[in-house]
Amino acid sequence: MPTNGLLPLDALAFAFASAAAFAALDLAQKWSARYAVAGPSAFLALRLLAGAALSPLLLLLPGAFARTDFSPSTWGLLLTLTAVNLIGNVLYLRGVFRADISVLGSLWPLKNLYLPFLALLLPPHERFAPVVYFLVLLATLGAVGIAYNERLRLRALSEPPILTMLLVTVPVFALSDKLLGQAIGAVGAPLATVLVAWGLALIGVPALLANAETRQQVRDALANRRGLLGAGLTGFFLVIGVACIGEAFKRAGGVVLVNVFAMSSGLLLLAVNAARPGWLDAEKRSVYAVRFIGAVVLIAAATALLVLPK
Repeated sequence: MPTNGLLPLDALAFAFASAAAFAALDLAQKWSARYAVAGPSAFLALRLLAGAALSPLLLLLPGAFARTDFSPSTWGLLLTLTAVNLIGNVLYLRGVFRADISVLGSLWPLKNLYLPFLALLLPPHERFAPVVYFLVLLATLGAVGIAYNERLRLRALSEPPILTMLLVTVPVFALSDKLLGQAIGAVGAPLATVLVAWGLALIGVPALLANAETRQQVRDALANRRGLLGAGLTGFFLVIGVACIGEAFKRAGGVVLVNVFAMSSGLLLLAVNAARPGWLDAEKRSVYAVRFIGAVVLIAAATALLVLPK
């Protein structure tokens, strides 16, 4: 059922649901990194394991097997999607070891600068009016403002790991989103989510656990309630977020505008920071001024996209 704007109502609802899930995922990851898991490699291994274990619950949803195009091209697409997603995770993990995670995390919204180009190049070749691209840019800048922190300075952008995040890692995840949208067209969101989660665990977990220190950190995490809770929550919210955004991609027939509204996860995190100052970030008031300005810009741009005529 379409709205007056560029997204159907059901696609918009799933985009906002994915935003809530990804905000919860970010909170779970921050909590796990602080209290439950000692190292990034162990954390990634646990997240991949939890995703593989919990994702089959999606197959209980009505219509989970409505689309089952398992042609060779579909398997090739799923394998490519898994490989791209794994490469993105490894690149991000390397960046975490070499740079401030708060700076790396601030750059995620820039994925929306790469998506329009990928969406134009790859089927079904999404194309919009110039004003739409301008509003996508404006919303992205607003989302970056929400994620702004004292360490995100122009000088930081010249550091090799930050440049890698900006020029390689973020585009890789943008490509992953585009490939996910195509995979969902073939097998549906639940089945695509499950197959990719299994592929990531099958390939990524043995490679991560090859390191003795990582194996010990995983054992330590699983030996206490906090580790189990952290792994369970991150896996759960990751699966829900990917499934919801997948449904939004399918119902919208594209990925560009869906990602604009999925960026509203930053608004939820900002609300948590405002409600509990210092719980997640201990920043100066000037930083929060930038974040609130970013929130206003994001909301204004997203609202304009909603009211644009088709």
